[in-house]
Amino acid sequence: MAPWIDDVTLTAYVDGELNPDQMKEVEKHLAGDARGRLKVRRMREISSLLHAACAESNFQDVPDCLMCLSQRCPGRSIRIWLGRGLVAIILMVSYVGADYLMETRNAIRNGEGLDGDIGSLMDEIAAYHLVYVRQKEHLVEVAADRQDDIERWFGSLLNRTLRVPDLSAQDLTFAGARLLVLDGNPAAQLYYFRHQGDPVAVCITFGTAAKTALAISRHRGLNVGMWNQSGYAYVIVGALTEDAVRGIARSVRGTLGSISAEEPAVEQ
Repeated sequence: MAPWIDDVTLTAYVDGELNPDQMKEVEKHLAGDARGRLKVRRMREISSLLHAACAESNFQDVPDCLMCLSQRCPGRSIRIWLGRGLVAIILMVSYVGADYLMETRNAIRNGEGLDGDIGSLMDEIAAYHLVYVRQKEHLVEVAADRQDDIERWFGSLLNRTLRVPDLSAQDLTFAGARLLVLDGNPAAQLYYFRHQGDPVAVCITFGTAAKTALAISRHRGLNVGMWNQSGYAYVIVGALTEDAVRGIARSVRGTLGSISAEEPAVEQ
């Protein structure tokens, strides 16, 4: 790992606190660092748990002993931090557990990544999506008004002709794109605004040679749809119904890749 890319930097990367140049540098480094990618994946999982644990709704019934302990600290903000922090840590440890920590240690030691694990790939894309949709002003690296640049850039990275799908029939408006690194490979993440709700993403990256039908499964509270065609994987992610995922897939296939009409959708 590069000297300046330590665990603190990776934490800031996961939280979206780095500037665009730093984000690109970390992503470039992670492309060749399987151990670093695994660390980032684990950090995202723990971050999701902490965000859930620190939600306002989780603090309606804080035990009196913890609140008494927090009240010994002067200042409202410190009391809140201590009270919530202790509960968050307890919840995180309960969720994660010793087995999870052992799995992480063994995976790092054995150099295990995401190769061949479709479920993990879908989960990784969902994790990226949850991070970036919170970045309202920095959702994309390249805005929609530079669509020609986006198509040339990702076409070059993916060794193909790439056209941004028009998803207006699905009430989606193209917002722009950003580069992801998935299992050491570049991936185009195309974002779309919708009239209500968080943005939706369409991801294109290198996939398997085998053709696969659309599969829809739940990851991190989101529906994720994925299929493989001609060596490329196509992924749709967002807070969507399964029918909405299928509708977007039908619109995408004519531009980026096809899913055979004869092949039924496979749901996991």
